[in-house]
Amino acid sequence: MFELLNFQSHNLPNCVHAQYKFSNDWEISVVAGPAGCGLYGNLNNGTYEVAIIRPNGNMTEDVSGWNTKEEVSAMMWVVSQF
Repeated sequence: MFELLNFQSHNLPNCVHAQYKFSNDWEISVVAGPAGCGLYGNLNNGTYEVAIIRPNGNMTEDVSGWNTKEEVSAMMWVVSQF
């Protein structure tokens, strides 16, 4: 499911962001950047920070950091099933 993400420039330099809204109105936000940028994902080693957003716009507990593409895809599949 990772391929559904359309990464754009993030407001932090050299960082990227993608957000995807599922048909059940849940969303996933995925970001990454270079080492030391402050995000919990590193483009150089293929890891990503993920936030899951409820239909009411509130984020679930906390972000999940240092996820591989496969882990992001797995999270996306789970969220799509809500």
